[in-house]
Amino acid sequence: MVDRGLTWARSGISECVGGRPYSAVVTTGWHDDPINSVGEDRLRRAPFAQHAARLIDENHTPQSSVVYGLEGPWGSGKSSVIALITALLAPGDAAAGRWRVVSFTPWATSGTDALLTEFFAALAAAAPQAEGNRRLRERITAYAGIARPLAAVVPVVGPGLVEATRIAEERLHKPWNVAFDEVAAELRQLDVPILVIVDDIDRLQPAELLDLLKVVRLLGRFPGVDFLLAYDEQTLVETLQDPARGRVSTARARAFMEKIVQYPLTMPPLLTGKIVKMLDAGLSEIITLERVETALEKGRIGRVILNTMPSQLTTPRAIERFLAQVREQFRMHDLDEVNDVDLILATFLRVQFPDLFARLQRWKSELTRGSTGTISFSSREKAAPDWDNLLSAVEDDQDQQDARAVLQVLFPAFAEKSAARASPGRFAHPDYFDRYLAQSIPEGDIPDAVIARALVQAAAGLPEELDALVLSDDDEQVTLALSKIRVRYPDIGEPWMRWNAPEGPLSVQLLRIGMGLVDRLPDRATSWTSSQAQTTYWMANVLRLLLDADPAADVDPALAACTQIHRRAHVVSAANGTMDHVRPETQEALQSALRREAARILPFLLADLRGRDASVGESGGSFLYGLVDEAGLLPDLQTTVREGLDAGDFAVEDVAARFVGFAYLVGGPSGGQPSSASFSGELFSKITGVAAVSADLDERDTWTDTSWARRREFAARYIAGLASETS
Repeated sequence: MVDRGLTWARSGISECVGGRPYSAVVTTGWHDDPINSVGEDRLRRAPFAQHAARLIDENHTPQSSVVYGLEGPWGSGKSSVIALITALLAPGDAAAGRWRVVSFTPWATSGTDALLTEFFAALAAAAPQAEGNRRLRERITAYAGIARPLAAVVPVVGPGLVEATRIAEERLHKPWNVAFDEVAAELRQLDVPILVIVDDIDRLQPAELLDLLKVVRLLGRFPGVDFLLAYDEQTLVETLQDPARGRVSTARARAFMEKIVQYPLTMPPLLTGKIVKMLDAGLSEIITLERVETALEKGRIGRVILNTMPSQLTTPRAIERFLAQVREQFRMHDLDEVNDVDLILATFLRVQFPDLFARLQRWKSELTRGSTGTISFSSREKAAPDWDNLLSAVEDDQDQQDARAVLQVLFPAFAEKSAARASPGRFAHPDYFDRYLAQSIPEGDIPDAVIARALVQAAAGLPEELDALVLSDDDEQVTLALSKIRVRYPDIGEPWMRWNAPEGPLSVQLLRIGMGLVDRLPDRATSWTSSQAQTTYWMANVLRLLLDADPAADVDPALAACTQIHRRAHVVSAANGTMDHVRPETQEALQSALRREAARILPFLLADLRGRDASVGESGGSFLYGLVDEAGLLPDLQTTVREGLDAGDFAVEDVAARFVGFAYLVGGPSGGQPSSASFSGELFSKITGVAAVSADLDERDTWTDTSWARRREFAARYIAGLASETS
């Protein structure tokens, strides 16, 4: 048995790595929790947090209230920076810091009353739980009762603010400013700077956001109480542009926030180099955990990691979310059944461009088409697909550009009009495409592991699993199985087809079992790709590979497992096809096998001719005669035929009948009648010495009768001397 291996090496993004199956590794996963200490800071946010904490501390005064804005897109790490600022201003050891830091979460409430209640509860919590601070908490509670109805009528900003305050105070049992001053006085006596942190204010609905800003600008802006608001500036501006409030320009919405926030602090963006480093490290860790021998095609994925992913994955959350998805995809799949790079890129496409990903199924034929290296019989050039139509699922121009870059790497047909067929396991291969959409092996698919195991068993002389695949009653399953089998046995005359494909095991036992399948499979002449024809060409490649590995191998007993000489001869003839890139010793071994097969054919042909009309042989057409000629045994064949004619064992018309062949309509009923007939006149003349002409695809006759007598009648039209007798 020739060990050609069933695995192929892969390497990590940064280097070759080793590990153990991911299913055996326990991981903590990704939880999107903010960090709590400088020791957890992997993104070097600590210097920024230290600057912000120092600014807040140095800028504080008991006579005023300052509002800071922490701006950054969702997932940029604002909550982590807030945690670091809190730890710096108010460390766990109360003696180490003078600040009281409280958090207020307005988006966890519903309605103005609940929002104000939550705010004043947070403010009251700033007062230490000492007996001397009870009056402060009581005054805050009393003030909350005044502020709640006031918030309903007080605008956020504008000339109506003073008048609205006066009207509201007339309804209250105590003037608002008196209650406010009482709380302020108590806070000054507390002599502790207070920072109220309000995270994710961009989550609020427009009305809720305006209520919050009333608190920050007026109702809760006590001297000595500072605010830190965290938000995504773009989202906040869009919220302020609520159509219900009338037309508000972006510039006006930003100017509005400038009245609220005195010190905007912008989160530093992740630089491209850092993004690439995080992706490289994250993906390499996943590959390391997942593979014992692993190889990532750095050339293909490298361009996307360097140029495309940094454009989309701009925040720590986006990167970690993507890596978490990749990690789960690797856990869900048997990675011998898919391509590592394509699984990563398919995950990226699904996470970043879900609408585009949802369209891929409808574009399967366009995305998976490609040249297989075979000759096309169609002169019509296929029109290029309208890829812009596919990309219309992505609205933003930059997003379209990024999506296009990923599709070009995933699908050769998208990148190049005349691209070659993608290798097995790739998203772009039609037999594997659905796996990436279903995120599993879908119903009707055959796992590659099943194919590999059946081949290993057959190579060891055990046919049961291979027979179950190839002799199934499900034609689609058989076609898929043979497609996956044949790709593991590329032709030695086409070395470019051996690129990046799994290789199947080789042995004489495999040839014997395969030839038995050639013998048993039905021959559907009305199909372009019958299972019998596919198995014939598979066995031809197996024969070539075996004799290439060992030119002295005894293959004849294995070939004899196919008892139908016509089918066996087709295998040997196909194996003697193109000899480009084939070693001379391999060529000689193949031609020797052909000569031996031709020597076995000679007595069969003579017996068939002697049987005349009673013969039930399968010589069918001129194929076997041509094979004997190809093998260099033409003189022997000429002598055999001439002696038979001279002895009266058969007539020249009987010989001519054997050179009639039939053609069938593709897609017609199996076992149907021929659509046309041909006559190999030149080969007939070469063997018999009788002048004749060839005829190809003659459609003048209706072939309900294919008997030898009917064939003699047809052949006589093209043989000198006989044509006039039959006209």
